Amino acid sequence: MVVKQSHRRDESADDDSPRFNILLICIDDLRADRLSLVGNERATCPNLARRRADATLFHNCHSPVGWTLPACASIITGLQPEDHGLVHHQHRFRALKLGHYLGSGYHRVALTNNGNLVPDHIEQSVLDRLGHERKPDKWRRFGWDAGFDDYRWWSREHERVPFEQAASFLRENGERPSRPWLLFLHANIVHDYHMGRSCYLDAPWAGAAIDPALQEVVDGPELWCDLPAGVNRDEARDQLLKKYDAGILAMDRLLENVLAEVDFETTLVVLTSDHGEGFEPELGRVHHCGRLHNDLTHVPLLVWLPSRLRQVIQPPADEYRACSTLDIAPTLLQLSGQTGVDLPGHFLFGLPNHRELHGCDLGYLFWDQGLERESYDDSDIEIRSRTLYPLKTIQVRRGHERREYAYHLAYDPGERHDLVTQSAATLAPVTFIVAINDYEELRWNLLASPVAADDRHQWLLIDNRDNALADGIADLYNDALDRADNELVFFVHQDVYLPLGWEARVATALQVLAETDPNWGVIGAVGMGPAADGQDVIYGHWSDPHGYHRQGPLPCRVRTLDELWLGISKNRGLAFDPALPGFHCYGVDLCLTAETMGLNNYAIDAFLWHKYRGRDGNLIARPDDCNKLRARWTDGFMAAFSPSADYVAGKWHHEKPFSSTCWQW
Repeated sequence: MVVKQSHRRDESADDDSPRFNILLICIDDLRADRLSLVGNERATCPNLARRRADATLFHNCHSPVGWTLPACASIITGLQPEDHGLVHHQHRFRALKLGHYLGSGYHRVALTNNGNLVPDHIEQSVLDRLGHERKPDKWRRFGWDAGFDDYRWWSREHERVPFEQAASFLRENGERPSRPWLLFLHANIVHDYHMGRSCYLDAPWAGAAIDPALQEVVDGPELWCDLPAGVNRDEARDQLLKKYDAGILAMDRLLENVLAEVDFETTLVVLTSDHGEGFEPELGRVHHCGRLHNDLTHVPLLVWLPSRLRQVIQPPADEYRACSTLDIAPTLLQLSGQTGVDLPGHFLFGLPNHRELHGCDLGYLFWDQGLERESYDDSDIEIRSRTLYPLKTIQVRRGHERREYAYHLAYDPGERHDLVTQSAATLAPVTFIVAINDYEELRWNLLASPVAADDRHQWLLIDNRDNALADGIADLYNDALDRADNELVFFVHQDVYLPLGWEARVATALQVLAETDPNWGVIGAVGMGPAADGQDVIYGHWSDPHGYHRQGPLPCRVRTLDELWLGISKNRGLAFDPALPGFHCYGVDLCLTAETMGLNNYAIDAFLWHKYRGRDGNLIARPDDCNKLRARWTDGFMAAFSPSADYVAGKWHHEKPFSSTCWQW
């Protein structure tokens, strides 16, 4: 679901204040994880690393598509490919660009050198001389010139020229330009690592010379289908990655010459990429286009704000919440005081804790793990992805054939294990016990979980709306426990979502416990246990409206567990205290009871989502989206909570201090 936002003038600006210049830099084909400031052990960007201290680094930024034409169009319009129109080479822009919204009050300049960004004023004869193969309707006029006062394009053979021209522009439009400017700089130097330029061959980490057969290779997946004689896939990957990383180093040096000319007090500076690059032929993931895996969609994003804005916004140095390249345009518009523009993106300095990111490729397709890529010329194709970190699905269609894949990015960041088809440890039949006071909440959360469709399990759904059956949880749970058919009994909140793969994770954790502590007492997703300093801290792996959390190591012995999910083995003899009043603190009581029986409690690594969707089916992106959280700790809530907490305090006074995830005794 896409929610539109209205972008208004930032409160830090007023009508009489000068508008900021904008430098928007797009480095084509730049994977986020190949930057040394993100984690690459090779020093691919020493200059950016030095400048990074003054910027915000967005660690979880994604492009909606994995190739240049639609991806760059999304950056410059703030729209999904289907909305801006450039889904492949047979279309033109049908949407306004950033420059249109800024208007003629800005001097709008573009400097580019990729074939997908050819402006309309370049004659076809020029493209023919440059060797651009004329495929059906390819290189037709896309409409890139519109929205710019000055649009300059060079072929990729002129890899240094866009940087040199950008530095020259900045020198000429220094401290007091006649009007603010937008400079869109797009550079192809990382993309062109397949070429035989010295900048790709002479990097410090190259070691022995790059194999002559790999110094100049075809640009595309065809290389991997027919490797040069005497070169295997591992050797090709190693050497081509060295060239690719060398291209990043060359970019870093050229870009520093540009950034050295920037007045950061008057200029908004954004550095990003349109897409990444694939180097995994064994998985069918090479080059780009035709896929929506993270090696193509995860791109770098750094934003430098003038000090005047930093004082108001107080941006973080690191931002880990999910964002998109679609957020760049609305953020720049808001920071430059543009009003009345509706775009689907979010303001980068006010991101929600949770967000669905959608991807779409209608131009190209790798159908399976083969290395042959199909295009819109040949097939009716479609790829769509949906990412709600850490959960991701990809749907692929070729004609009437369809395939679906699912990944858990926290466990499998490389997207190697498809949860739809993987064989994994099988969880023994479970009795799920759920006390219900809101069926809509149950529908959009627990019953939406894949495990709910597994008929091996027993589900005991207790309708206690308006407390019709009981005014306390203990009697409800104990009665259901007596009716449980299975040895494993899980007590689960109605507002918990158990994602695909959850059963396998629980089964694996139980196998570990069977070897290390077969007489465990209570298991759950989130618990309180001692840290090295003796203080209780939270352990677990979950999402809730406050964000994504992974606190380990897991499994971890804990003293108490959160009640969102509690698991027991029926033969242990554990039960809930019928004297406990109300619907709170029963997890603490159960865990302390297990302790007195000589049983240990564990938080295990089986990711789940607490308060995933609201009663309307919409994602709960922030705590304020949830009525129950807004009512937490109010007088009404405390009137219900205090009797339970006071009972536990009296019953277990000799065990103090102890704590739950939300209270301390």
